[in-house]
Amino acid sequence: MKVISGVYWDKGKRDANQDSLILEQVLTKKGRVVLAAVCDGIGGLKEGEVASGFIAERLREVFYDELIGLVVKGKSRKKIEKCFLRCCFEINDALQCYGEGKGVLLGATMSVLLLWKGHYMTVHLGDSRIFCLAGKKSVRQITKDHRRSNNTLTKCMGSFAYQKPDVVCKRRRGKKAFLLCSDGFYRCISDKMFADSLMPGQVKEERQIAKRLKELAAYSLKKGERDNMSAVYLLCR
Repeated sequence: MKVISGVYWDKGKRDANQDSLILEQVLTKKGRVVLAAVCDGIGGLKEGEVASGFIAERLREVFYDELIGLVVKGKSRKKIEKCFLRCCFEINDALQCYGEGKGVLLGATMSVLLLWKGHYMTVHLGDSRIFCLAGKKSVRQITKDHRRSNNTLTKCMGSFAYQKPDVVCKRRRGKKAFLLCSDGFYRCISDKMFADSLMPGQVKEERQIAKRLKELAAYSLKKGERDNMSAVYLLCR
């Protein structure tokens, strides 16, 4: 598996950036293993940047300490899922303990993608999103938004009792691209705009990815978006 990638991370019109992201790649004897994630601190709560940053750092630790080993040893998808679920439970518990100790409520969304030979797994809570882009114009959201019609979150990390994340694992065939992004990044962007900028056949090199993510973010700002904006793009060949 060959991967080219790019990221975008900006505070938008906010005073601080409460988003955190991850992009980690390791070449093993079983091929390349990639972890990507976008975490968005919940607006209206305290210390969103602490919540999102803690989630990102703990996911990074688990990737290097456990997930790579599971892939190299050829462990089942169920074993990998259990590793993620245990990690999520520990993160949620730690955030709640931290909040209780400081007398604050804090939390963040979490959208995670793990790629390895022939497979991808998503682990998701909240209203950040993961899109899959394939073929000439196919843009498909592969996560479900956990929010009500009034934009109130129904699931996230930290500010609720532990909630099991949505976990999906599928075979990956052919050339595909994945876009992970916070709601501030995608809210003003149509699927057509994503298709026009980020379809696999149109992306050749990493500097092109960075340029197009920046252009999409600039469009959102012109349309009045004020929120933090984060995105991770991966093209798998």
